[in-house]
Amino acid sequence: MNEIFIKYRNIKQLIIVLTLMILVVSCRPKPIDIELEQAPPKLVISSQIVPNALTIITVSKSFAALESSKDSEDTTNTFVDQLMVKDAKVSISYNNSKDDLYKLPNAPGIYTSFAIPHIIDTEYTLEVYDPETGMSASAKAIMLKTVPFDSISAERGVGEDSNNVIVHLAFTDPSDEINWYLLNFYTTGKDTSQQGSLFEKQTASEVSVLLSDESFDSPLVSGQKTMYNWSSDTLIASISNISQGYYDYLMARKKSGGVVSSMLSEPISYPSNVKGGYGFFTTHFPYIQIVVVNE
Repeated sequence: MNEIFIKYRNIKQLIIVLTLMILVVSCRPKPIDIELEQAPPKLVISSQIVPNALTIITVSKSFAALESSKDSEDTTNTFVDQLMVKDAKVSISYNNSKDDLYKLPNAPGIYTSFAIPHIIDTEYTLEVYDPETGMSASAKAIMLKTVPFDSISAERGVGEDSNNVIVHLAFTDPSDEINWYLLNFYTTGKDTSQQGSLFEKQTASEVSVLLSDESFDSPLVSGQKTMYNWSSDTLIASISNISQGYYDYLMARKKSGGVVSSMLSEPISYPSNVKGGYGFFTTHFPYIQIVVVNE
């Protein structure tokens, strides 16, 4: 176990960069030719934990679909820049303590803290205020216990399948409660992404899988993931024990175009735990492991 976390610390910067890239991934919406009543603008919240290192909160503004379609030729970067809240006041409270988060340089709308401890079974309260618009939002989340991999390995295919990587994994689902999981796999290679079942073959360099233990036959869960055109000789795998609310939120985003949905899609129809805003505040604590691909 110590060896795993030593390896993790050595590539902490890589994990942080991957996390930030996920937070700002976007795509262009299709024009809409119908008239709809526009929802009032609100703050949109998302969050990410880098274990024992970093807490990340992203703050943006919602927008009307009709307004976005009028500027459908605008570049994605311009659109995202207009949505990001650059000077918000962001704080997180826990165990009678309160910490302020700070703006990440050269990344508008992203706020971070290295000081917030990650404590299992602890409730965290997020408060956000945008002085420019006067909008505010708040949310609460409990950091659930970590569920580690029991085993995980990866191997490269042979012959015509030599560009493929097959990941084999197993973990134990606690039997005393209902659980929901988010699995992520990252590596370098072609920049594509898909979502699917743990037990399906899949092609991607960034893969997210959502699981509910209501579909498990036993506490010992095992499966494999076959992905195409993975050129790296290592991959980063993580498993997170997440809340039902966050699972429902991710499923809704997946149905609308992927778990890592666009900043350019109006979030008003997604489940949310944010009071006065949209999005989702989660403090799930991923178990991260570096896996060497066996040739």
